[in-house]
Amino acid sequence: MDVDTIAAVSTPLGEGGIGIVRISGSEAIEVGERLFHPASGRRLCEVPSHTIHYGHIVSEDRRLDEVLVSVMRAPRTYTREDVVEIHCHGGVLAARTVLDAALACGARLAERGEFTQRAFLNGRISLDQAKAVLDIVRAKTPLGLEAAVDRLGGRFAHAIESLRKDMADALADLEVEIDFPDLDVDLEAVLPRIERWIHRVAELLGQSEQGRLIREGMTVAIVGRPNVGKSTLLNALLAEERAIVTPIPGTTRDTVEEEASLGGIPVRWIDTAGLRASNDPVEIEGVRRTEKAIKRADLVLLLVDRSEALTREDDVLLARDWEPPTVLVETKSDLPPQLDRLPQGSWETRVAVSAVRGDGLEDLRTVLIDLLVQGDLPTRNTVLLLDSWERDLLRRIRDRLEQALDTARGDSSPDMIAEDLRFAYRTAGELQGIDISESILDSIFSRFCVGK
Repeated sequence: MDVDTIAAVSTPLGEGGIGIVRISGSEAIEVGERLFHPASGRRLCEVPSHTIHYGHIVSEDRRLDEVLVSVMRAPRTYTREDVVEIHCHGGVLAARTVLDAALACGARLAERGEFTQRAFLNGRISLDQAKAVLDIVRAKTPLGLEAAVDRLGGRFAHAIESLRKDMADALADLEVEIDFPDLDVDLEAVLPRIERWIHRVAELLGQSEQGRLIREGMTVAIVGRPNVGKSTLLNALLAEERAIVTPIPGTTRDTVEEEASLGGIPVRWIDTAGLRASNDPVEIEGVRRTEKAIKRADLVLLLVDRSEALTREDDVLLARDWEPPTVLVETKSDLPPQLDRLPQGSWETRVAVSAVRGDGLEDLRTVLIDLLVQGDLPTRNTVLLLDSWERDLLRRIRDRLEQALDTARGDSSPDMIAEDLRFAYRTAGELQGIDISESILDSIFSRFCVGK
């Protein structure tokens, strides 16, 4: 591991009340002393740990900013190294100027996630907790934040630790039978234990699918012919005037994307250009982008104007074989109905709404939840925020345990059962960060921002 002293801006760049430059490493306090001129005249190397001091950052006899500096000595710090944090004024220029001065005084610019990586490598946090830090930073909904905090508290880590301990105990029994075949070891006793482990892993995988929804969210495309009420519906769902609404057909020429929570699930809503044949190059491009949005959507809202008779454009859309699950939304339900016919189509269900008055919006949300998560909304206790690498490891553990179960049922030798369990045990260790490759660690921590 590098022993360089590293520094980075740990707050978002932009206007704000405060900006924090974090310095970590064996020379963090020395670097801070070269920058900081305390009002008290007391050197940072003399002050107690976990104290804050007022003064100025000075470089080449020039005052750069008025600051507060906190000093935290190892090992009671985030990285378990000496840490100095400079609290300067917010704003892009102030924080970057202080950071540049720290780099000029001997620190190195931190790489992405390097502070958290050092915390992991120094035993301050587990790999699972390190990932939870990123989940907390990236949380998009209150439920996502709660699940991330639970992970930081060790919920997933404790489950894997318990699983590995049970497998280690079973392996010890098998090793006795392998080394001392004359002893009477009951191999059938391992069968229910393996079955319990398979069930536990299956539960974790199920919770990770709920977590995938919370982390990645869903995409819903709002489509229909021009002037059917797509932008008005988007504004109603968002409860804000995000899309431009006029009575002129073709007002929306490009996709408008916004994100909002639906039952704790982050949903990206896409308002699209009206689908119809046109000779207008701009409108043609809008239709192309609409088709592109439909292809990446998890669900489609197909809108028809309930206050007008169906047009030829409506007929084309209603007859279309929609690939994503589709909900037919009859808009403008506050006006007298004029739909004289509604042929059967490929949609899952239909809902009448008035985006202007809000009628039917809750019914529409309920239908969307039913289609997106089969009505089973995730809760704090049913969600695990795991990435694709972790889900793949869990699947490999499950598959190898199922193989061990088949082997045990087939009255095979203890060493064959043990080989399958050893593989599952080692794979579970990877989830704990045991014997994990450096390339995987680099991949994990490269997802962090520089200051974390």
